[in-house]
Amino acid sequence: MYARREVYSIADSKALSSEIISFSKKELEGIKLPHHDPLVIAPIIANFMVERMLIDTGSSTDIFYLSTFDKLRLPRSLIKPLHTPLTGFTGHTIHSVGEVTLDFTVEKGTKVSTIRVQFTVVDLEDSYYNGLIGHLILTVLHAIVSPIHRKMKFPTPGGIGEISGDQKNARVCYQTLVPLLNRQKEDQSRKQSKGNHIVVNTVRGKEEEDNSPKEKESEKKRKPHEEVEEVPFKDGKADKTF
Repeated sequence: MYARREVYSIADSKALSSEIISFSKKELEGIKLPHHDPLVIAPIIANFMVERMLIDTGSSTDIFYLSTFDKLRLPRSLIKPLHTPLTGFTGHTIHSVGEVTLDFTVEKGTKVSTIRVQFTVVDLEDSYYNGLIGHLILTVLHAIVSPIHRKMKFPTPGGIGEISGDQKNARVCYQTLVPLLNRQKEDQSRKQSKGNHIVVNTVRGKEEEDNSPKEKESEKKRKPHEEVEEVPFKDGKADKTF
């Protein structure tokens, strides 16, 4: 979903609330537990509300997909060329299209925080997400994420703001993503094996082993091509031959 919003102010970190950010058991109400669902939120990017943005606290890069960028009808001239290899959890390495700097806003009511974010733009059609929020955005926002609460909280000049993830939407994203990841892994395996010989170890029965071509060939190599004459050693032990 891309709903245009009007966002003007950039939050000043010096004016942020000094309130303590905390999470309570009461905030777990309405959440299906236990869960391992990803946290997916809908921030405002370039004055548009963009859904299905995945929060990945382990990512060092903030990702924006090219298809999402085009849907916002922003000119591609905003993207500065930058070809950087990126390796994700699928093990695949892709190259970025470029970088683009956009306004990024999270809000709840009057509690708003807006920052300027330099996104790495990636052309990846198979992803169900519209982008990825890494720890750089979270650090600048001074945000705290609680996966179990499916919530992110952040200080603003007007107090502590928060943004919650949609658990149902997160599960749909995950269920859609898993088959895509499996297909990517299969494609990668086929590419790696193409043009290479694959050795497969098999277990054979005794009779099959005795009559196997490999065993017969080995026996041929061990048989002498000429007759062997036994010659006794000087010590008289005729059981030793050469």
